[in-house]
Amino acid sequence: MVPIGEMSSILTFPKLNRNNYYAWADNMMSALQAQLLWLVVDGQQPSPPKSSANPPVDATTNKLLPFSSDDYKEWIHLQNVHIQWLKSDLAAMGLMQGAIKFGQHEHIQSATSSKEMWDCLCQLHVTQSVTNFIWSYLHQFFDDSHSLKASLKPLRRPFDRC
Repeated sequence: MVPIGEMSSILTFPKLNRNNYYAWADNMMSALQAQLLWLVVDGQQPSPPKSSANPPVDATTNKLLPFSSDDYKEWIHLQNVHIQWLKSDLAAMGLMQGAIKFGQHEHIQSATSSKEMWDCLCQLHVTQSVTNFIWSYLHQFFDDSHSLKASLKPLRRPFDRC
């Protein structure tokens, strides 16, 4: 992974705006893959179950188990796994936030994970792209239809009397 001070060296592509989602997504995915963060973002590496915030205790004495006990070691292991996942998730969120224009931040401010952030941006921009495509197509169709109607008008005159 690239040290935090050198993150800008992997984000050498234009920041996300409302017109460049597909190119940005390809570049962002590559940057996240290079940092070994993509599996967290796309959900293939989901958040591991969080262990209890309190260390395990002996059921009969209600005292902490010795550090050398298997249950205590397992608790420590689960804590570490969860913390490592959180670090990866936060790193991915930070990279994505640093790679979008200011006007895009309002769409992701409620995201609580990198996957949620990615999915939100995807839904926003893909839906917007499809809507723009349909609008463009309909606009062209109606413009063409209007021209078509105008050019067919002389042909209809003989039938206007019917």
